[in-house]
Amino acid sequence: MGALAIKNVTKSFGDTDILKGINIDIEAGEFLILVGPSGCGKSTLMNIIAGLEQPTSGEVHIADRLVNNVAPKDRDIAMVFQSYALYPTMNVRQNIAFGMETRGVPKAEQNEIIARVAKMLQMDHLLDRKPSALSGGQRQRVAMGRALARDPKLFLFDEPLSNLDAKLRVEMRVEIKQLHQRLKTTIVYVTHDQIEAMTLGDKIAVMKDGIIQQFGSPQDIYERPSNMFVASFIGSPSMNFIPCHLVQQGEQIGVTLQGNGVPLFVALNNRPELKDRIGQKVVLGVRPEQWDVAESEHALQCQVKITEPTGPDTMVYSEVNGVEMIARIHPRAATGPGTSLPLILDVKKAVVFDPETELRIA
Repeated sequence: MGALAIKNVTKSFGDTDILKGINIDIEAGEFLILVGPSGCGKSTLMNIIAGLEQPTSGEVHIADRLVNNVAPKDRDIAMVFQSYALYPTMNVRQNIAFGMETRGVPKAEQNEIIARVAKMLQMDHLLDRKPSALSGGQRQRVAMGRALARDPKLFLFDEPLSNLDAKLRVEMRVEIKQLHQRLKTTIVYVTHDQIEAMTLGDKIAVMKDGIIQQFGSPQDIYERPSNMFVASFIGSPSMNFIPCHLVQQGEQIGVTLQGNGVPLFVALNNRPELKDRIGQKVVLGVRPEQWDVAESEHALQCQVKITEPTGPDTMVYSEVNGVEMIARIHPRAATGPGTSLPLILDVKKAVVFDPETELRIA
């Protein structure tokens, strides 16, 4: 059964087009991430799914039911906001029970659901506290508990972790992932944080300017980005973009890379899409971790400009083909600024973009 289907949805405010033909389809139990920079339209899309906004055109189906003209309360959804939206005069138990009270759920059933949800979220000991006596993470748990008590067909999370500090965000991310794995619930989750997108989602929709730039699994989007925007937005540090010319050496087609030593020809084999582009400009996309340090005839000598130790890795900044390039390497392999470092590229994982359209071509 399809849990959510968004078909050709558009949204305009006056002459401003916010959403420009959105199409998304997910199955029951999937975790969908809507990710993109501020102003890309992801929150507007979430509000349309929730029924808080009406689409200008297009259809929204929840569990195979057209809901365009269905009120939010009748869509069988539950929302978790970044602001928690808890009632300050009620304790945790009452906050979780409030929605059930208004729906007329029997008291015994309410108590059973509250006990189950509290145990699931490890907050049994918090049930008698008011929101003012809770930490940010605990308040977010209560907001999640209130949503879980609904047992809806669809959960909507609108940037639920953005008000938390970095350490707590990581902890809550793990909790949300574990919760999804246990309950197999269907979740739509809005975030601008690409780390959240990569770690939580089964499917990711990367948005920009009201358009879905790419829709797919986290791994597919990371390894095979559809364009330079997706490649730069997903991944930290983001992908290196190295301007090159496609050249042919014998039977091989490739690019030449220039560090601070002898230019290095890098063959881009088994990429038939490049045959008609020999002599043209391209952009080679290389993730920082696709470089390794080793003395070899296939190594590119690069002058180290800056190093950034992060603990498990060191980011090394250098220059290739006249642009800044970042390599993520083992700390023991890093050398200081001003030294020359031999870097070997895992060329099988590199991608090639058209510099004009910015679309991936190979």
